[in-house]
Amino acid sequence: MIKAVFKKKRDNIVSFNIKGHANSAEEGYDLVCCAISAISITIANGITEVAKVDADINTEDGFLSLSLEDKNSEQIHKCQCLMETMLLGLKSVEKNYGEYIKVLVEEVE
Repeated sequence: MIKAVFKKKRDNIVSFNIKGHANSAEEGYDLVCCAISAISITIANGITEVAKVDADINTEDGFLSLSLEDKNSEQIHKCQCLMETMLLGLKSVEKNYGEYIKVLVEEVE
């Protein structure tokens, strides 16, 4: 199962991490995994390449994290449309394939 955790601070998403594998089909044919990967990598690239915010990004097999926690409020605000779009996209996948992905939103201080 894939677990996606978004952290919000004062109504702004400041980070996310996605961990695991969907295992909804054999490797190379797992559409849930492909959808999650496409959404998350596109958003990460949008933040760094389009919004031009140097986010802290870590990737490994079955893991992607992005953090804006050390950025100023202007940079965090600049990324909110992309971060909220990502949350919406993953929740949409969860609605249809909830046995393979869990999306959580946590409030942090």
